[in-house]
Amino acid sequence: MRNTLLTISLFIFSISSYGQEFVNGNIITQRYDTIANVKIETINNAKSLLHLTYIDADGNQQKPDIESIKSYTRGNENFTRIYNNGDMVMVKQITAGKKLNLYERNYNGVTVFYVEKIFDEIIKVPSSGSKYHKILGDFLSDAPEISKKIKSKELQDLQEIVELYNKG
Repeated sequence: MRNTLLTISLFIFSISSYGQEFVNGNIITQRYDTIANVKIETINNAKSLLHLTYIDADGNQQKPDIESIKSYTRGNENFTRIYNNGDMVMVKQITAGKKLNLYERNYNGVTVFYVEKIFDEIIKVPSSGSKYHKILGDFLSDAPEISKKIKSKELQDLQEIVELYNKG
């Protein structure tokens, strides 16, 4: 019986370790040191904002404190730390634009979006309808046509709004 349990445990451990997928990436620490060409573990977006596991050049698995990381890329995905209302939070970059960036953060099952004017201000996008249109419309008031369409609820899709703003 004991050998059977040991065999089953070993089998489960083997499957779970083989189930881990690692992709190429780069890491920038809070001290702006770059850790280049590492294999970063692929996990869901919510966990990617809280944990980081990578394989270094010597083949050793490393798990740095996520607070020590400024940003990292994992394949085509970019995770970065932003400053919002006195807090530094790790977010996933959805859109990298010439004028506007869009970020998302999944926190306790709720997805929160942030919009950043390049080299300027960043806001947390409200999830409720009336606040969403007013705050986002006011934030993008330097693009009067887009702002008007947001406030009139003609434009509602956040990614579309960011794309239009970046084109203008």
